Amino acid sequence: MSFWEYYKMVEDGTLVKLEEFKRNQELKERVKQGILGMIKVLRDEISIVISYSSYEDAIWKLMKMNIISPLLAQELMDIYSLVENLDKIDDEILYGMLVRIMEDIEEAIISINRYKKEKRSLMS
Repeated sequence: MSFWEYYKMVEDGTLVKLEEFKRNQELKERVKQGILGMIKVLRDEISIVISYSSYEDAIWKLMKMNIISPLLAQELMDIYSLVENLDKIDDEILYGMLVRIMEDIEEAIISINRYKKEKRSLMS
């Protein structure tokens, strides 16, 4: 699946009220699969640019290379700590973070793609 397909899965969770989100187990599972998919796409994009030993290592390397900002690096670390415990996260906390998750991962992927494009143009 593409990043945008995963993004849409997460976005579906933002289109309902909290009460509906908490009640709808199928929706919650789809949202969680979307989040995991977005993280997978992010990791795949990162691996094109750098080699890394862990997600944390990758984020800090991207920051040191000025591909992402320190603020975005911290946001991505927060998101990853949430993702590591996705099935244990309270529904209200997860619901409250959906937009932040979507926006931060999207921003990271856009930044990585911008870096790849700049690097290609320098090589040609």
